[in-house]
Amino acid sequence: MNKISASTDPMRQSDREAVRLFLDRLRQHRLKQNWSQVEMARRAGLSRPAYQNFENGFGNITLRNLLKILGVLGLTERFAQMIPPVTEEPTLAELSKPVRQRARRPTVGSPASK
Repeated sequence: MNKISASTDPMRQSDREAVRLFLDRLRQHRLKQNWSQVEMARRAGLSRPAYQNFENGFGNITLRNLLKILGVLGLTERFAQMIPPVTEEPTLAELSKPVRQRARRPTVGSPASK
């Protein structure tokens, strides 16, 4: 019996749980529309087996086809929200620079203007 240890498993348990939760939520959205897997596949322009395998957690799907599915369910705008925008963090060099102050213009008659 060949068991794969958690350290060598290419897909950790938490990854599997995230995929399962994602697929369950897609299924719930599909069922809310009262669509079968066959109807969902038709609307997304996928073959029935491809969609069924995807929703049941078997096989792979392209990003393009995932976006088609999300589009049919009206969830496309949420796709970009999965990854937050990158915020610029100041570097150590930027933090250690002295604060720049505006230079003063010499006034007429001051020693610096002569």
